[in-house]
Amino acid sequence: MDEEKEVGPKLLDAHEIGRLRQLATAVKADLSRSGLVVRDAGEEPDRQTAPGGLEIDLDQVDDEAGGLWLTWELHPDVRRSVREAVQQGRTSASVIQASVDVHERTAEAIVCMLNALGYGAEQSNASHRPFAVRVLTRPC
Repeated sequence: MDEEKEVGPKLLDAHEIGRLRQLATAVKADLSRSGLVVRDAGEEPDRQTAPGGLEIDLDQVDDEAGGLWLTWELHPDVRRSVREAVQQGRTSASVIQASVDVHERTAEAIVCMLNALGYGAEQSNASHRPFAVRVLTRPC
């Protein structure tokens, strides 16, 4: 048996990964010029002190989760307050609802900004990426 078995998830092909990398570079540049703090996923090693802002994540897996994603990060103090409220069972705490509202409105605003800049983008409806934005195409 000379056949090798594939292990792990199937990745996007090299051409698509290259296209998404170029798209990520363009999105980061355009949104930074628009005044947003934008960083690559994993770029800031300390989430406890990293300021909030927009995170770009290129998911290279060839499935419905693959593609270019943008996620809004709140300030560490807010993230900490939300985490504490959840751990203490205070699920109706105002900080939790405010966090949800900010994430929802920010995702809407980012889609509007990207559309105004000529990009094709949509809000996520995936449970594993709530409030995320998927960038599909760049301006023509």
